[in-house]
Amino acid sequence: QPWIGSDGAAEATWQDNSAQLANPVVLGRDGWAFYNDQIEENFSQAVGRRYLTVGEVTAWHDYFSTLEKALADQGIELSIQISPSASSVYPEQLPEWTDGIVGSTPMDQFLAASPDLPIVDFRHDLRTAAETHAVYTPVNSHWTDWGGYVAWQTYAACHDAMYPTADPVWIPAVNGVESTRIHNEYAGYGVPDAEPAWTVPDFAETFADVSLTVADGTTAVVAGQDPVDLSKLPASTVTDGAKTTQEALIMRDSMGGALSPYWGQEYAKTWQIQHRYDDWSNPPNYRALVDQYKPDVVIVQLAERHLVNAPKTGIGTGY
Repeated sequence: QPWIGSDGAAEATWQDNSAQLANPVVLGRDGWAFYNDQIEENFSQAVGRRYLTVGEVTAWHDYFSTLEKALADQGIELSIQISPSASSVYPEQLPEWTDGIVGSTPMDQFLAASPDLPIVDFRHDLRTAAETHAVYTPVNSHWTDWGGYVAWQTYAACHDAMYPTADPVWIPAVNGVESTRIHNEYAGYGVPDAEPAWTVPDFAETFADVSLTVADGTTAVVAGQDPVDLSKLPASTVTDGAKTTQEALIMRDSMGGALSPYWGQEYAKTWQIQHRYDDWSNPPNYRALVDQYKPDVVIVQLAERHLVNAPKTGIGTGY
């Protein structure tokens, strides 16, 4: 490991390249860009410079272990879905000067310490899929809609393995992948557009319409394949003809947008709420939420970079 118990060579390389780290966005290879450390120490996470301490790993594990046990006592499924950073799927696109200093990430450390938790690790399948079609793009920190489709397949495989007597999770058939336009999240920082463009599934089957209620209380019937953006949360969906009769409480962030069409088709009803693990400004009280909504399933979808924000002493799940 170049950073953990190291001789300081990795830090010296980091300091030698301080000019490349002077801006809010760090430029990588082939037009790729990555947020710098002003956002949750993002670039330090990408190379392993910012890793989780034993205390931080333990805090996360205890937090989710408490939640899992409390939900299991009520017969409620829990799925923890960590949406990886682009650098975890495309590490080869990090800047050349990082070669040789990229180590394990907070996600690696959390997973290693939590084999008993129902965590979905999407990275392997996304890396494999990336060999054929873009699952992230050079100028956006989020997975594409196609990346979300790949991730849904990973979740389905994990769920089916954990619950072999349940009906398989629905995976919509596709005709292929379409490229749309460039969604440049970094344009405001002077980063030029770069290809490949944003990718979306070309679905071969029709999605059921969804009744969507958004944060301002308005309700509309929307196309089932349309994502539910973070800006609309808290939101709920009701789907006549959903694949199951289950209802799901989903704590999520912006990466959940690409998964939301599948949630809306799989579950008869969803409640989608921002978890605020980015800053813990409004930490979820799972006990109160479960008492209110009485879900069959609880999904916690969180972006990988939030893992550096481990729960502080005194912050719990409500259980």
